[in-house]
Amino acid sequence: MTTETKSSDRELVAHNYCLAFIDLLGQRDAMRGQGLLKPIESEGQREAFHDVLRNSIGAIIKLQERAEEMLRPILEENLDSPHRSALSPEQQAIWDAMERTRIETQRWSDGLVSFVCLGDTDMRCRMNGVFGIFVLAGTLCLLGLATGRPIRGAIEIAWGIELHPGELYGPAVARAYELESEIAQYPRIVLGPEAVKFLDAHAANAEQDIFSQNDRELAALCLKMLVRDADGRWILHYLGDTFQNSVTHGYHVELHGAARKFVLDQLLTHRAQRNTKLSFRYSHLLQYFDAHPPTKPE
Repeated sequence: MTTETKSSDRELVAHNYCLAFIDLLGQRDAMRGQGLLKPIESEGQREAFHDVLRNSIGAIIKLQERAEEMLRPILEENLDSPHRSALSPEQQAIWDAMERTRIETQRWSDGLVSFVCLGDTDMRCRMNGVFGIFVLAGTLCLLGLATGRPIRGAIEIAWGIELHPGELYGPAVARAYELESEIAQYPRIVLGPEAVKFLDAHAANAEQDIFSQNDRELAALCLKMLVRDADGRWILHYLGDTFQNSVTHGYHVELHGAARKFVLDQLLTHRAQRNTKLSFRYSHLLQYFDAHPPTKPE
């Protein structure tokens, strides 16, 4: 759906967007005690300040770089695919239209917002971008735990307006932010109700053209990547067989092991500090890891 209106001399175009709001955890602790820059008078002070930069600014830069690395193969046109090369020129044009997608990433303080416009008429298969959002969010969550830089996030669909290219504003951002900040609470990716409805609708679409078939298959795949958490919320099941076989592949065993070790270390640390809130959260997360060990790849 697209809605156009005018504000003064500028045309505003609203579309529905699928959006992932990703937040890097632990930044408040990393910035604690920081204020005005102080003169550095010794090598020890220099090293201490570098530690602050590495644990705060460095962590944000790493998150941004990881997101760019993950999205690059999703967004690049694979013109050298052997499957594409075997097609006629007419079929190659259909292939290219079916594969094409566009995902924008907006840097947001200590996190990021990645979104796909569902009203983009150049994108014949809207599920390509949605699947890309799933891949990005789930991998960032697992990789963040494996490297000791946990994130949490949310995926939702609502309308928005790009005030400038790549700068999204509107309920799409607000709804995803609410889910991330108020519902997610610990390292997980929560799905909003409209996002789940969107997947259900595309998975049930009976149209038989090749673009609808592609969207239907991807929607069904995304639905298999969801699971109900203890609070009844749908979350991205990044430890599930479908995510392992479709996304993390041979890296899954190593990532699972490293991530579980970090989760256990955090649980023991918070227990020793008698931090009830974080102890419960990491205890629940550890149960999730132990309930879903890696399986033999298909």
